[in-house]
Amino acid sequence: MIQGLIPWEFRVPSGFTVRGYHSPPSGKPVIHFIHGNGFCGLTFAPLLAQFQHEYDLFISDGQGHGDSDAGDVYPGWNRSAENFELVWQHFSPMWESVPKVALAHSYGAIMSTLMIAKNPDLFDVGILMDPVYTPPKLAGAMSAMSTLGLMKNMPLARQARIRSVSWASRQEAWDYFHQRGIFKNWQDECLNAYLDHALSTFKDGTMHLKCPARIEAAVFSAYANKLWGAIKSIKTPMTMLYGDKTYSFVRKSCSKLRKTNPYYDFIEMPGGHCFMQEWPELTAQEIKQKLRFQLNNFV
Repeated sequence: MIQGLIPWEFRVPSGFTVRGYHSPPSGKPVIHFIHGNGFCGLTFAPLLAQFQHEYDLFISDGQGHGDSDAGDVYPGWNRSAENFELVWQHFSPMWESVPKVALAHSYGAIMSTLMIAKNPDLFDVGILMDPVYTPPKLAGAMSAMSTLGLMKNMPLARQARIRSVSWASRQEAWDYFHQRGIFKNWQDECLNAYLDHALSTFKDGTMHLKCPARIEAAVFSAYANKLWGAIKSIKTPMTMLYGDKTYSFVRKSCSKLRKTNPYYDFIEMPGGHCFMQEWPELTAQEIKQKLRFQLNNFV
């Protein structure tokens, strides 16, 4: 679906290796993509494929996701963002002279936010799809609960720890996920991308989640420290796309963002938290239109 991707790997200081894919540098602007928790970059192949003729792609899979090592311990959101930054600093010289776009979903959008706030030179534009921003007071409470280890009792963390992790066949896996839970309203090609890339197929035909339950649960058991301080400091053009049926806390954060940082603008999309898997073509059209305007100064 995405042509000519090259696998890459990078060993982070924590002692494990993260992996992903990039297209050959061609002189076009480059999109750096980070997935949401429990997925991997190529889960979003139907969306990313829409960009391959106009942009280069760099797909970064986080700890325990895709083919990246799980490591011994998940270090938290802020340290994870530092790992994503180390990877990009290593590979980005291949695109030294072209515009660089941070595109990300959910948890990945928080990673991109922290990266841009810490190092504004990393990207020229940020495109955040349904970032799991929470209003400031809730964000502070979640950060404190994360530090105290109390977030592990939150519903998403509990569900991740007990979720099914293997299926006897692809058909059984398809039937389990199709139009259920977070996958409701996904286009079939998007669910197929999830089965192709976020699950492993063993020789006996069984399928198993690549992301260990302990890693997915650990991500849900944590939250970013000083997130709104980071958001306030950003002076990079940022666009937040959010689903009209997404989590209420994401929608509530938009009103605060409008007052907090004038560098953000907003696009409401039809759908839920994974609207880009419900409407990959429409989402790509909206992002391309925005990028044509934002990158005009580089032409």
